[in-house]
Amino acid sequence: MSNSVTKGKLVKLAPMLPLAVVSAVANAHANEPQELAVTKAKAEQQQTYNAERSTSHKNTQSLADTPKSVSIITQDLMRDQGVDSLRDAMRNIAGISLAAGEGGAPTGDNLSIRGFSAQNDIFIDGMRDIAGYYRDIYNLEAIEVSKGPSSAQAGRGSTGGTITLSTKSAKLDNFNEVSARLGTESDYRLTLDTNIKLNDISAVRVNALVDDGDVAGRDYVNNSKTAVSVNAATGLGTATRLTINGEYQKQDNLPDYGLPWVPTSDKTYIDVLEPYKGKAPNVPYSNFYGNIYRDFEDIEAQVITAKLEHDLSANTLVRVQGRVGAVERQSVVTAPRFKDATKSANIRLDDEKTRDTENRMAALQADLMGRYFTAGIQHDLVAGIELANEKFERWNFVSTTDNLISDGVTNDLFNPQQHAYTGKYHREGNSTLAEGKSIALYVIDTLTLDPQWQLTLGLRHDSFDVDYHYDYVDSAKVLTSDISEFSWNSALVYKANQDTNWYLAAGNSFNPSAEGLTFSTSTGSNLDELDPEQTTSYEFGVKQQWFDDVLSTSVALFQITKDNARTRELDGSYTLHGEQRVKGIEFAATGKVSRNFDIVTSLSLQDSEVLSASEREAATIGSELPRTPKVSASLWGRYQATDKLAIGLGANYIGKRYNSSDAVTRRVAEGYTLVNMMVTYQVNADLDVQLNATNLFDKEYIDQLGGGHFIPGEGRYIGLSANYRF
Repeated sequence: MSNSVTKGKLVKLAPMLPLAVVSAVANAHANEPQELAVTKAKAEQQQTYNAERSTSHKNTQSLADTPKSVSIITQDLMRDQGVDSLRDAMRNIAGISLAAGEGGAPTGDNLSIRGFSAQNDIFIDGMRDIAGYYRDIYNLEAIEVSKGPSSAQAGRGSTGGTITLSTKSAKLDNFNEVSARLGTESDYRLTLDTNIKLNDISAVRVNALVDDGDVAGRDYVNNSKTAVSVNAATGLGTATRLTINGEYQKQDNLPDYGLPWVPTSDKTYIDVLEPYKGKAPNVPYSNFYGNIYRDFEDIEAQVITAKLEHDLSANTLVRVQGRVGAVERQSVVTAPRFKDATKSANIRLDDEKTRDTENRMAALQADLMGRYFTAGIQHDLVAGIELANEKFERWNFVSTTDNLISDGVTNDLFNPQQHAYTGKYHREGNSTLAEGKSIALYVIDTLTLDPQWQLTLGLRHDSFDVDYHYDYVDSAKVLTSDISEFSWNSALVYKANQDTNWYLAAGNSFNPSAEGLTFSTSTGSNLDELDPEQTTSYEFGVKQQWFDDVLSTSVALFQITKDNARTRELDGSYTLHGEQRVKGIEFAATGKVSRNFDIVTSLSLQDSEVLSASEREAATIGSELPRTPKVSASLWGRYQATDKLAIGLGANYIGKRYNSSDAVTRRVAEGYTLVNMMVTYQVNADLDVQLNATNLFDKEYIDQLGGGHFIPGEGRYIGLSANYRF
């Protein structure tokens, strides 16, 4: 593929971007009127891309004073861009990439941050979410991405960072909003957001969603979902506040494993495949190699969360939050694989992947937060305990009547067809069961030493015990793991002036083999006997506020090193003799460039490398980490042309990526640039209409990378929505 923006040009321009943005902002502010009309000021107050504080209660300072890279995607930004999913929202943050479901991982939000998987590092209102599925944003007020190892705050995992979803909460107000959208993919989307003030201290808020449509640029693929969330709160504005939230969602999807990679091999392939070894085949990216009569994905998720907050004094708060939830999934998806590339271009239909699973969780989190003074030093303190019980159960999901398998049916790579299917899949026999129990104690203290210096120290201890009953027939067969780990972080902030903060931060994380509750049980595997991987990160950065804090910019240099990475030996066993490193620089700017112009932009330049590995994996040494582009960038701008009309335009660039680190067998996905746009018109005080176009130039590109297949990105999509408030 050709790139409209080359890596070389981006690298050369990178050091000039902060100066260019600041220069443009300075000129714009110097020439604009300083007085705003009352109505205009009110509109600007309601419309914002620039968040002031973290959504996490463990970050006690403003974002400007928080010594790490934290990006927040606001509800206004998501609305302007017309995004529906967590994956699409993540395109606003450079340094994040996507993986396809494979190797035991289900389809869903398989994200990587700074080169390391964050599949198990997604949190909802500060508590770990469970299972892999595609998350909708209908009930979100904000999405926060915190980069760098975060085990001192988040526990296991969090090697590259964490993603926190902040849900909508009841307010002491009365409002209603109904949104409807129709699009070019025979799709529709309806959302409801209604808040009712019950009395002076109580309120209830209901959000609901109905969404159905095809996927742009993909034949046959369709997703359908319904969801409802109810949030009830009492004690608002008093010393004791109770919030209870319940959510249910159901998805009915045609799962998509995309297109097969042409495998790398010493063998000679047929003429139409030989030139594409290790690459995508030369076919339309719309081709679908599954079977619409067999493939399906049904997901049901339900969760109940209760939060109690009590102000012990003006300086001390007690916060207790509990959650129970479950996610059930049944699915059959066809993995596209060549039958024999030396003889034909036929794609097998007998490599079906089935899942019949249930994830369950019960968790409790209790925190003491306060501001105290000792010897003239201010302490902003968070101390807490977390308890969690997570379970993952899986059943065999089989068919003895699948004619696509028994008849050896194949598809033509260049002309895939939908073949008749007469079978049926069902649950069979017993299940496997993995159960993880965790207990964590932590304390985080930010010390304000004087008006210019702040020191943040964090310490956490996790006990994480896993029992994995891995045999469908004999439930007595079990693998166990008992982990006890300390995690830490520290950071120093120097406030050069009221607008400029310099910081130096360090921290660590740990990754148990059973981070996702299960182990590999392949021959020779000894993962249950290994200690966790350990990762250390250093970050040096500067955060700058401009023009009365309406614009925020940041630059960060970072290095993440995993110095005992798991690597597989010749006999099939695993050791901790590997080493991986990612280092780079990131730039971000968010807020108002002028009275009528808002921007969100980020740039990530990363250098990832496997520094050492076992003899069996020697081909990975010196290679990049999977799905880690050297360059990625995002830019979005919104211009308020008149009191009623606003226009938005943006672009996303992702550089070349590989699906693995093996220099011999890896496949390459070329870089790409996407252009998106928005036009919105305020008809009256209650009604606005909005037109969104994503992938405006209908670029074909590889979005999610798997080992044997890849999933193309969505083609051009145009949607027209109406939002009515009353």
